[in-house]
Amino acid sequence: MISPTGNGIRMDYEGSGEYGASRGSRKHNGIDYVCQKGQAIVAPFDLVIERIALPKMNSPLSGIKWRAVRSTGKMFYFSPLPVLIGKMVKKGDVIGVAQSVSEDYGLTNMKDHIHFQIDF
Repeated sequence: MISPTGNGIRMDYEGSGEYGASRGSRKHNGIDYVCQKGQAIVAPFDLVIERIALPKMNSPLSGIKWRAVRSTGKMFYFSPLPVLIGKMVKKGDVIGVAQSVSEDYGLTNMKDHIHFQIDF
């Protein structure tokens, strides 16, 4: 697996992007990889992009639901390339462009990032 942004895990004044990090009454169920709005996002491993997925209602933010050999999951906060929906992509292939989660949430202390999670 490679970072979909080429960067490390988010750590900022809004908290940690590590799996299991505190989110008040719950735990973070993914990993947040730092990015810059507009940068290319790549597949972290070979996967099928099943469909576009929305992280929250009434928001321009989007992402994908993905499937791999032994797992499924989601990636959020990027605009996926529509031509890839339903297709198999290889590790490192460009799959979309990063959006700004900090702008959408109105959190200037939060670094923009891609949320990656595996469904259990």
